[in-house]
Amino acid sequence: MERITKADHACAVAAAAAHDFNNELTVILSTVSASIQALEPGHPARPHLFDLQRAAQRCARKSSGLLRFGVQRRNHPVGASLDSLLTD
Repeated sequence: MERITKADHACAVAAAAAHDFNNELTVILSTVSASIQALEPGHPARPHLFDLQRAAQRCARKSSGLLRFGVQRRNHPVGASLDSLLTD
């Protein structure tokens, strides 16, 4: 069994969390985009939806950065669930 250092474990946890978070952001961004398209241009909710969209896009960029960091840290990325990494 491969020995995982604390740094490797932290990177694996960060990458798994970023992956899960990115999946949730995909749902949020899709829903917000559909809502923006469904509303009339002058609808009072549209500015709030655009704010949500920008915030979710910023989070997606941060999540992508965490994923890249995790992959760069390990030579051989290992598929694992976030729950299994947190219980080890």
